[in-house]
Amino acid sequence: MLKTWGKAVVVWILFICLYSGSTGTAQAAITFKDLQTSHWAYEDIQSLVGKKVLSGFSNDTFKPNENITRAQAAKVLSLAADIKPIQPESASFSDVSKGHWAFAYIEALKKQGIVDGKTDGTFGPDEVLTRGQMAKFLSASFKLEGTAAVQFRDVKETDWKYPYVMAMRVHGITVGYPEDNTYRPEEIVTRAQMAAFANRALLQKAKIIAFGDSNTSGSYLPREFPEYPNHSWPSLLAVKNAGVSGNTTENALKRLKTDVLDHKPNTVIMMFGLNDALIRSDTKKPQVDKVQFEQNLVNMIGQMKKQQIEVILMTNLPVHEETYYKAQSFANPDIRKLYADQGGIRAWENSYNDIIRKIARQQNLKLIDNYANAIQKAGTATDAGIAKSGLVDPLLGFHWTPRGHLMVEYSVRQYIK
Repeated sequence: MLKTWGKAVVVWILFICLYSGSTGTAQAAITFKDLQTSHWAYEDIQSLVGKKVLSGFSNDTFKPNENITRAQAAKVLSLAADIKPIQPESASFSDVSKGHWAFAYIEALKKQGIVDGKTDGTFGPDEVLTRGQMAKFLSASFKLEGTAAVQFRDVKETDWKYPYVMAMRVHGITVGYPEDNTYRPEEIVTRAQMAAFANRALLQKAKIIAFGDSNTSGSYLPREFPEYPNHSWPSLLAVKNAGVSGNTTENALKRLKTDVLDHKPNTVIMMFGLNDALIRSDTKKPQVDKVQFEQNLVNMIGQMKKQQIEVILMTNLPVHEETYYKAQSFANPDIRKLYADQGGIRAWENSYNDIIRKIARQQNLKLIDNYANAIQKAGTATDAGIAKSGLVDPLLGFHWTPRGHLMVEYSVRQYIK
């Protein structure tokens, strides 16, 4: 769950104007008296309310901190996972009769093998749901499997909940509590938490792939931001992360089939260009020139369109120039000179963004202009403004901070709700 970053950032993100190569229609938010836009689960709650998976109360409240019961969770998961409610002749559990409001949802999950009740033949519909139980309900409902490389300290391999919690982690649906690397399986699930978990699982079901370089993979986060090791924008969205550090579009073309096309996604969100634009100190030329960069993007987009995959393009961040030059000077003392004729590395990198913008217009693709959003937040396209925004890392000047990833996550959500 987000703590420090989330509450500090979401308020201003909501005022960032999104730039799009095509017109998008945003769903009107439902107003709840007890749910502010700064709430960490605001977007997840709004998404599920819009899909009629969740609803508020008659007094215009949502009660995000109220504990959720096992019966309520059964209804949420049945609706979210599109498991149709059923009305069998006899009840499977002695404490959930045919007249119970959640009978049809609980029976549907029972038929699918998602819930099996207790040894005494009861289900406990009014009992609160623990995070461990929720992991099983959700993983089984959305058919999530897999084991993450990073384990939780309080979930052992011998625990019954282990495979379900690990499945949620490997799919990016939970990162637990990074401050102590725990999952806390015995804690009670609130309505807000249930909304977040269910909505992230829905995004997984939608088969969305994030395709890019290190600013997609987030591979640098454990080193540069150890308190937020899993805070990449794909992880926040719980979508498949196909980002690889250092990749250019030349590299991306070579792995497009195995990392993207073979997975048959519905949507691919693509962000390349920073590494393509980097000028080599030996040749004094970019790693991938602009003509080839454009051809590579068009080639990949064409292959995805043939498979009827929706493509969303994104521009790259504004580089913090002085930080980047300083970080690279040990390898090349003349690094600044390479970009002098290009107006500096930030302007040079943004000229590659211009190619992305052009392709989005020409092919009528959705475009999320991360560069423009970041500059708007900074208030000016200067190092001082970019540093103050807190969006670009202070170590290399070339990566999104956790706050930057949160901005990208919010922007992407507007198109994949």
